[in-house]
Amino acid sequence: MPVTCRDIINCMEKMAPKRLAEDWDAVGLAIGDPSSEVKRVLVALDVTADVIDEAIQMQADMIITHHPMLLFQKIKSITPDTPLGSKIYQLIRHNISAFSAHTNLDIVFGGTNDVLAKLAGLEDIEVLEETSADALKKIVVYVPVTHEEVVREALCRGGAGHIGNYACCTFGAKGTGTFLPLDGAKPFLGSPGNMEQVEEIRMETIVPAAILEDVIGHMLAAHPYEEVAYDIYAVEQKGKRYGIGRIGNLKTPMTFEEYAMFLKEALELDSIRLVGDRNKMIRRVGLCTGSGVEYMNAAHHKGADAYITGDIKFHEAQRALEMGICVADATHYASEVLVVPVIKQYIEEEARKNGWEIEVKTSQKNGQTFWNC
Repeated sequence: MPVTCRDIINCMEKMAPKRLAEDWDAVGLAIGDPSSEVKRVLVALDVTADVIDEAIQMQADMIITHHPMLLFQKIKSITPDTPLGSKIYQLIRHNISAFSAHTNLDIVFGGTNDVLAKLAGLEDIEVLEETSADALKKIVVYVPVTHEEVVREALCRGGAGHIGNYACCTFGAKGTGTFLPLDGAKPFLGSPGNMEQVEEIRMETIVPAAILEDVIGHMLAAHPYEEVAYDIYAVEQKGKRYGIGRIGNLKTPMTFEEYAMFLKEALELDSIRLVGDRNKMIRRVGLCTGSGVEYMNAAHHKGADAYITGDIKFHEAQRALEMGICVADATHYASEVLVVPVIKQYIEEEARKNGWEIEVKTSQKNGQTFWNC
């Protein structure tokens, strides 16, 4: 069965759910037909003209990027004599879809900021600034004791039962269920017209509201009853908390100059712009990939000795000096391009799980706009 653009979109939605994206963002499918067949995928940071040419050369059917193609673009007309119009023409002419995961990939655990945090040598990593938290529901289902483990496993497989660092958290209490099958019923136990009493388990667990319907589907598929008795309750507490940026600790403290040299090598930079005292000891580091200077205050308030981001301006550097926090400008490109191979690996793993025969490549185009002489 052919792999479609929609299949790849659903795959990426699992990696970086669209609901996590900032309201202003333009994530998802920008150009293309969701039902079109996909045999080759090119992963890049941006949909540049060079990347499109590269996709055409490899006969790619889809380009996946971190930066949205149409972000902050006011489109009044599409003509081939403008940079944006030319790219749109090329994509449509060659039947290439363009999809992006932007702030949702920045925010999700395992995404852009976590990749940078690990490369930056951080441990005990935490969210820098919270943006959202999962709304929770409680699901209660009545299960015959013979099927307790089967239904519990189905609930957990669907994504229920996560509390902090613990998975498959459920509670069960034994009781007696009664029911009278009416004419036309096909009961798992008993027969129409006869009152039945069955030893059952009242099983309950917590479910993120966003995946409630999927969890219910898993539960119903595993439950033996023709009509399943279950209840859904609203709960006040929140589930997993998401946010932008990360903050953590270095295993071994070092001077800012030493740490800058470490970063330069880890991010494969020719040079790195720095703000602050080169001899300051760095123990705790905050970061935000791309252009994240707005979260520098949050890092300072959480005890960061240094902060890593890109696109630092002169007056922002002055403010960092006044605050006493060291800053490393790793450039927008270098702090985010590192997620490209992560996306490639993820899609390839999903392809193996699903038996998809697709080719996934990372762009070989250098999209760094700055150079040093």
